[in-house]
Amino acid sequence: MTDRDIKRARSSAYIVHGNFDALARACDDITTTGLVKVDADADESDVANEVYRLVHNYVSSLYSYNEQIRDILTKRLDREVTKRSFLPDRSEVGVPEYARRLAFLWGLRNDFQHGDYWCLSVESESTRDGFRYYHLYFEKRDFEATPEGSLDEAGDYLAHAPDEDQRYPLPYIGDFHRNLFTEFEQSFESWCARNRA
Repeated sequence: MTDRDIKRARSSAYIVHGNFDALARACDDITTTGLVKVDADADESDVANEVYRLVHNYVSSLYSYNEQIRDILTKRLDREVTKRSFLPDRSEVGVPEYARRLAFLWGLRNDFQHGDYWCLSVESESTRDGFRYYHLYFEKRDFEATPEGSLDEAGDYLAHAPDEDQRYPLPYIGDFHRNLFTEFEQSFESWCARNRA
């Protein structure tokens, strides 16, 4: 590993953390309820667009980070690490939890990338203390993340996330980021330290 590799990975991780923090700040508690908290008089379409923007930024930066790690590993291991390594299909066993849970978020990013937000809806839940609370819902029947290019053999985006986990993407993202992403980032850093050029 070179200093340049490590610097690239750290910069990408920094962007992922920043996008997560912005998304988490919009929620009352992203890992439990995932309710988005806004002023009671906020325009509903503005709220929805802002939630889509924040989720888009997070899943896009997460995708970029993983692509960067994949590229670094391919160069440093002298063998191709394919997208399938990060997107296992449902028949694979012993898949790390990071890759299993990442698949759903990668699928959301793919859906967003092609400009299709139909699988997500932002709906008002309650009003209290001068704030309105919204939930972000995932609608499986409207999910149309079409594989493109080398993603044709990437596996099933929904294979490893149970329906009840998919239903509320914000707590899913919160749990993934605070536990799995942070652990993966630290493991990669440790691996880099052991394999310095």
